[in-house]
Order: sequence, then C-alpha cells, then structure tokens
Amino acid sequence: MNPRLLLLTLCQGLFMTNNVTLIAINGLVGLALAPRAWMATLPVMAYVTGSALSAGLVARHQRAWGRKRAFQAGLAVGMLTTAVAAYAAYAHLFWLLVGATLVAGYYNANAALYASRPRSWSRPRSRSVRSRGCWPAASSARWPGRISRTRRAMRFRSRSPAPMRR
Repeated sequence: MNPRLLLLTLCQGLFMTNNVTLIAINGLVGLALAPRAWMATLPVMAYVTGSALSAGLVARHQRAWGRKRAFQAGLAVGMLTTAVAAYAAYAHLFWLLVGATLVAGYYNANAALYASRPRSWSRPRSRSVRSRGCWPAASSARWPGRISRTRRAMRFRSRSPAPMRR
C-alpha cells in the first residue's frame, strides 16, 4: 500500500468530518444569531457558495504555487476564518459569521481539489483510462455491463405505449 495514498485517505476522512461538524454547528449558531428564523441557514449557504466561487481561484493557486503551498494557504485561510467566526459567535455578530464562512469556502475548495490524486502516484494502464479519467473505467470494471444496461435503459423504443397482453 502506498503510504502517501493512505495519508491522503486519512486526511480526506478528517476533512469530511470537519465539513459535517462545521455545517451542523453553523446551522445552530446561525439559528441563535440570525435576526429572522429563515436566515439561520445563511452561514451554511455561505460556506457552500464560497467553496463554489473560490474553486477557480484555488485551481489557479495550485497551478502557480504548487499543490502543497496552495493547500497550506488554504489551511491558513481556514484557521483565520475559524478565529473570525468564533469571535462573531462570541460577539453575536451574525453578518460577520456569514462573511467568515463565505471566505472559509476557500479552505473547503482547496481541500476538495487537493483530494484528486497526482498523476505521479499511479499510471493509467491504457489510453482509454487516461483520456476519460479513472472513474468510468473503474465503475465498468466493478460492475460489468453497467454502461450497456444504462444505455439500453435510456433509449426510447417507441413513442406509443406498449400494447397490453391478456
């Protein structure tokens, strides 16, 4: 077993645990601080939106600085925004909490983009895997016939309903 892959798997498990915890706590803190009840999930929405908005920026940083340095920058942003969000919860500042979780989306996008394995860890065996990515090939190897069954199921055989048999 590749020790780097094992470490990456462990870190991704901790990252997912962090996401679940952050979303649960943000929802509860948002409910306690929100001026209106319907605004309670705005911090959670800001976290997801921040992640989506910063994915391109993270990709650019990973290309320019390298994956390791960009990930370290994401960790620094994550620690800073956690401190700001903790202060916002302490001081009962709802909009500061929303802003901090929006910026924390950079950390989330960084960790999510870091999850994709580097090409140097394993080499694809065939050209088709290299050109299409590993997931279609892996899923078709695990479930043979899945792709052809899916294609057959998606075809429309006729526009009229099938006649009923007696």
